[in-house]
Amino acid sequence: MLFAEKMKDLTNYFMEFAFQFVLDIKNRFTKTKINMKNLKQMAVLMALSMSTLLSAQVSGTIKGTITDDKGGNLPMVTVALMEDSTLISAISTDNNGDFTFRLLTPGMYNLKFSFIGFKTMLVNSVEVSPNITSYVYWKMTTGTTELGGTEVFADAWVKPIVDNNFSAMQIISIDQIDHLASGSTDIVKIATAISPDVQPTEDGKDLYMRGSRRGTNAYYVDGNRVIGTATVPGIGISEMIVLTGGVPAEYGDCTGGLVIITTKDYKAEMRRKEIARRKKE
Repeated sequence: MLFAEKMKDLTNYFMEFAFQFVLDIKNRFTKTKINMKNLKQMAVLMALSMSTLLSAQVSGTIKGTITDDKGGNLPMVTVALMEDSTLISAISTDNNGDFTFRLLTPGMYNLKFSFIGFKTMLVNSVEVSPNITSYVYWKMTTGTTELGGTEVFADAWVKPIVDNNFSAMQIISIDQIDHLASGSTDIVKIATAISPDVQPTEDGKDLYMRGSRRGTNAYYVDGNRVIGTATVPGIGISEMIVLTGGVPAEYGDCTGGLVIITTKDYKAEMRRKEIARRKKE
């Protein structure tokens, strides 16, 4: 589902929490005159601040450009965002043929492009990662499919070899973790098995990234920085991103590399297993 839908529930929860917190302060300091209107305003501000912080930490984005078979940008193309066959959202490309879906829960999505005079295209398995923009550049071909027609031409999304966000980044998916020959036991073994620029320290508890010194790396788990080395077991990891260079400024003073870990979500994991089961049938 869209991350914004989850944020609605979180915001309601935080509003209730913030209201009770501020009310408790008022009760403790009875001499302070705080009317109910000011109390509600303080609670709303606290709730919005916390929910905005969470949305900025663990959501992803899909951006793309649609062109015709001659390379010209196509405006007003209908772009449908789906989870499997369930419609999540739909927008139209702008005058430059561009489109953007923001605040998406990390996972796999499908995109369907439709426009009068062109074949309807279905792009499967577009991967969304936390704090990362996934790019989709697609060429539509002319055809006889009318708007609302049923003929759909499907193709699979291929992740760009060179990522447009950072030049030294390795995204390790849950499928890669599950099929590691060394086993998905811990962060160090997973990172060193996938990324050629990463080596384990002598005791196997930290990482050397491109010759960096021990203790210069930063670790984030579900958007929160961890002091020292993260100790999340491999079985609980949904995705891991390893940046060995070009660390973004928003991650603070980090002279080594960066490891961003997303832990498994129960509903997302059940959905992933259900999709895998259907493919085997």
